Amino acid sequence: MKIHAFRAMQIGLVNLAQTLDHIGGLPLEQRLRDISGSQIRLEAAVHGDNLWSLDFGGIRMEGPGRASANMPIQDFEMAEDEGFGHETAACFDGEFLVLQYNHFGPRVARIREYLSRFGREIAGGANVDGEQLFNFVPVLKEDANERLAHMGLVKSMEISFYVPGIVANNGINRPSLSALLNTPLIGTASKVRIQISAARDRASSLALNQVRQAVDDLVGLREDVSELQLIAKETEDSPSEPVDFLEARLEADIPVQRVGRRYGRNERWVALRQALDTWRANGQLA
Repeated sequence: MKIHAFRAMQIGLVNLAQTLDHIGGLPLEQRLRDISGSQIRLEAAVHGDNLWSLDFGGIRMEGPGRASANMPIQDFEMAEDEGFGHETAACFDGEFLVLQYNHFGPRVARIREYLSRFGREIAGGANVDGEQLFNFVPVLKEDANERLAHMGLVKSMEISFYVPGIVANNGINRPSLSALLNTPLIGTASKVRIQISAARDRASSLALNQVRQAVDDLVGLREDVSELQLIAKETEDSPSEPVDFLEARLEADIPVQRVGRRYGRNERWVALRQALDTWRANGQLA
């Protein structure tokens, strides 16, 4: 099971623990929200020893069939109001959110909007898309984080991403991508590849704050980004170096035992806690 780490940041007046406590106190059917066309809810929330163990579920009304070597693919027998459920487990220690990566389950952008939706409700706002109350910033490996922090000059940036995936995961709400995705030509594309270069003179550089914002935004959408590379240097006299930020994200891959045909919730939580404890012990979540 692949696991990623995010620094949890509060933007609004409602904190994340308060929001989780509120959702966890609701009946299951009242936790469901439509986020960008997907039904999502918090399936389980357990709080103890300053740690929240969470499981988010997504419900899809279309999905796979059942099959075997000697039987063609067939539908499952399901009630009209039943769908296919996909789970994404998480642990939150008050500072960091450690998240299972499930290609079919809720991803970080939709989870952020889901939690912000409830945060707005707690604060008395409407149950509609609006201001994000939380931000989950991907944690980078130490060497990549240092290189990003110490970049003095960025000579070029190459980006390639899958547009429908970025849009579906709320990329349009990310500062560095919103204007680009709102361009009619880009908005109708399937895949976009962009190369941005600074002027030719020796001391020229792309705008550093905007570069760092773009890296944060795109690393957070890693699964739909196929290229994110910078050519950068610390000073005018330093050699230029390529930096591949797709390989920079802090990630663990921990085997999880199946329970029947599925990966059990407790087993996934154990793997998440293992990753969290290891990263803490190694100083990677400082």
